[in-house]
Amino acid sequence: MSEPIAERNGEAPNQLIENAVQRVGILGGGQLAKMIAEAALRHGLQPIVLGGSRSDPAASCECELIVGALDDASSLSELASSSNVVTLENEFLDVVRLSLVLDQLPEVQLQPGLGTIAVAQDKLRQRRLFQRLAMDILEYELVHSSSLHRDLRRTWKRFPEGFVLKWSRFGYDGRGNLTLRPHKRTDLEAVAEFCRRGEARGATVYAEQWVDFVRELAMVSTRAKNGDQVYFPLMISRQENGVCREVLGPATSFGQDATIEWRAQEIARAIAKELDLVGSFALEFFLDRSGRLLINEMAPRVHNTGHFSLFENEPSQFDLHVQAVAGLPLSRPSVHGVAVMRNILGPWETATEIPCTTPEESPPGTSLVWYGKQMASPGRKMGHVTGRARNAEAALDLLQRMAMFEADYWSATCGLEATGVGQ
Repeated sequence: MSEPIAERNGEAPNQLIENAVQRVGILGGGQLAKMIAEAALRHGLQPIVLGGSRSDPAASCECELIVGALDDASSLSELASSSNVVTLENEFLDVVRLSLVLDQLPEVQLQPGLGTIAVAQDKLRQRRLFQRLAMDILEYELVHSSSLHRDLRRTWKRFPEGFVLKWSRFGYDGRGNLTLRPHKRTDLEAVAEFCRRGEARGATVYAEQWVDFVRELAMVSTRAKNGDQVYFPLMISRQENGVCREVLGPATSFGQDATIEWRAQEIARAIAKELDLVGSFALEFFLDRSGRLLINEMAPRVHNTGHFSLFENEPSQFDLHVQAVAGLPLSRPSVHGVAVMRNILGPWETATEIPCTTPEESPPGTSLVWYGKQMASPGRKMGHVTGRARNAEAALDLLQRMAMFEADYWSATCGLEATGVGQ
């Protein structure tokens, strides 16, 4: 285990947390909750996790575990009453129920706050926020199942190059998206079913302009209660079937103009100030061929594109998130060399779940984080590997070795090769 962040900064942990919270409640028991809990422990704090079962990834760390549902008032009340501050691993929460619980416990803080969560869990509300703050976004049109044919005709006329149908809520890792392009036959029944399923779950369906972007970019930032804000480097994000596969950067190491990174920081600063956001959060962008930085969406929490920061003694997004929500001074992000991260995903080729064990080792000079999930399914995030390289060329070589490591692991585990090798 790496030494505590507070000690690495030359200050004793007890001095730092004298006036800060001691018990951090975490909504959710997945891998993000696990890594938040581990960061809390590194800072001398006690994490309490509300998870769905004792086999959740977060249950494997030294935390208090409450087994219950995230929409169960009794479980929420037990977590909140046991904590000084409550944070989250994902934004798909029942805001009304959570508000009713917290109203009974005014001394307990929720970070990020209910207003931020409500905006973040609805992509259309996000877009209205971005527009209000004069940020560049992709154009969009609302689509309704009750007037589908008329809405599609209007949308095709506006976006002749194609568009992506999206649910405003509950979409992640490619779920809740449907791409329509002019050179591909449109299955109207499939489109109608997509719209009906989204609407049945309470989402609004909208069509977002398809853009031939140069690359996808992402930035993680952390804001403290006093408004102090720090930024991790702008990174390049590579997707596979709608799921984050690799992250590498700083983007400037791969030829990206520094002005784009400065603009991303401006956007992060404006959004965090507008929402009074506390903690680590992520922004995802498209860079189009005219050089415009288009904001795609935000996540009000630690994020997959920030996992590159979890390496050796560098302050990670999880460390900074804990510092922010607990009222501790923020460390300054520092990435030595070029950072790379590869997600280990369940093989797309498998038709059934596969039992998994922890890999014995990762490539030399890399760090493996295994989430402890017992079964792999197609595209499921099982762990990730991070590393550092001296330059862009060496970083691409390191990513190749990570891909081969993953392929060898799946071959030994189930006789299948992982996709994405050499990408």
